[in-house]
Amino acid sequence: MRKKVEIEIDDDLVQEAIRRYGLADAREAVHLALRTLLAEGGSGEADEEEYDEFSDLSVLDPHRGNRSG
Repeated sequence: MRKKVEIEIDDDLVQEAIRRYGLADAREAVHLALRTLLAEGGSGEADEEEYDEFSDLSVLDPHRGNRSG
């Protein structure tokens, strides 16, 4: 099943993937990325020992340090 989706994506990364893997377009780059991610077979949940600062989306909250309670 296919579904048309509009996404914002880093064009530099897309162009690098297209060049590196000889892909036709951005659609193929996104499909390759999704298939590769899913083929890794992980549960999708990060283990405690796999944590890094790039995994913590709460750092994007500008108010997280200013909370009082």
